[in-house]
Amino acid sequence: MRLMDRYVRRSVIATSLIALLVLLALETFFTLLVELEDLGVGHYGIDDIALYLLLTLPRRAYETFPMALLLGGLMGMGALAAGSELVVMRSAGVSILRLVVAAMKAGLILCALALLLGEFVAPPGERLAEDLRSQAKSRTLAIRDGKGFWARDGANFVNVRAVRPGAELADIYLYELDEHSALLSVTHARAARYDAAGQRWLLNDVQRDDIAAERVTRTASASIPWRSVIDPGKLEVLAAKPETLAMRDLLTFSSYLADNGLDARNYELAFWGKALSPLANLTMLFIAMPFVFGHQRSGSAGQRLLIGIFLGIGFFLANRVLANLVVVYGASPLLAAALPIVLFFGGGLAALRRMR
Repeated sequence: MRLMDRYVRRSVIATSLIALLVLLALETFFTLLVELEDLGVGHYGIDDIALYLLLTLPRRAYETFPMALLLGGLMGMGALAAGSELVVMRSAGVSILRLVVAAMKAGLILCALALLLGEFVAPPGERLAEDLRSQAKSRTLAIRDGKGFWARDGANFVNVRAVRPGAELADIYLYELDEHSALLSVTHARAARYDAAGQRWLLNDVQRDDIAAERVTRTASASIPWRSVIDPGKLEVLAAKPETLAMRDLLTFSSYLADNGLDARNYELAFWGKALSPLANLTMLFIAMPFVFGHQRSGSAGQRLLIGIFLGIGFFLANRVLANLVVVYGASPLLAAALPIVLFFGGGLAALRRMR
């Protein structure tokens, strides 16, 4: 039985990794086409694009794992079925449950690999890729550090602690310098939003400290305009995209937003999506099993591939619809992340039970 387990496990892992490589090649090609549209913007050249593609490869691999596991299960177990190997195993007294468990063991190994990529490799690579790309496209922006993003605005400096999608900033510090680089004032704003009609930023909940030789004068304002050379479109690329953060960073950032009265639902949804990603990956492999055992010899590789594509699209759409419900109607992020897994796993389990 151990030999059978290893044989099934090796088949599923091999086909899943092949599927992952093929999907990654396709996604990298399409990403390359998108990046080529920005070729020549600032100093963004071919070498920058190549480095960007390389650094974002772990993130794209992590996102592709569910589909790769689904296709790997369909093609790997399907190849065993097409070669009558599953029939021989069943004739030897091996149950469908035992074969499914053997395939799921392969899934556990691949899920561990995906978790390592998503938590420890992809996030720093993604941050570095975005930093290098933004610097190549514009000299206005500086790289991020542990206290957000720094930008130079003429002779002055701007520190933005959090950049959120939608051209919305949080916790902004403006440092005004004189011609001798002496500090004249420090302005702090709780939030800022870009006013496209007025071509300016609007700072909200503002405190300004004017620094003189002998004293510091503080003034407070509910809202003030701020004209800056900083393009909101360029700041947008530095936004802390939830899907690119590690779970520990998502927890920290969502807590920060909640403590400051800001909407943290996108980050909570991303956290639960990542926390449940091993279950999602295993579910994608699991739902391939009924199609393998239900068509052990009649189904062609093309049919199994088509089934996998439709199942993958269905899972993606279910996640997308539920994510929109979280944003629009305030549904539970945990429920939105878990419901597609429960539905697809339940459907696969019901289909397998009918075959026993």
